[in-house]
Amino acid sequence: MLHLQITEIPKVSSSALVLCDRLLSLAQDADRAGYAVTAEHLLHLAHTVFEEKRHPA
Repeated sequence: MLHLQITEIPKVSSSALVLCDRLLSLAQDADRAGYAVTAEHLLHLAHTVFEEKRHPA
């Protein structure tokens, strides 16, 4: 089972939030279906979206 903990909330656009929400939903679905590795990849993608918005190039 996936456990998510948010320690700080970065300032991101609404489209980034929608993308992250979708990625997290897909990760939960993948985990429930037994695809733990895929769920981890989706979590890392969601984290990357937040990191890119927090530290723009």
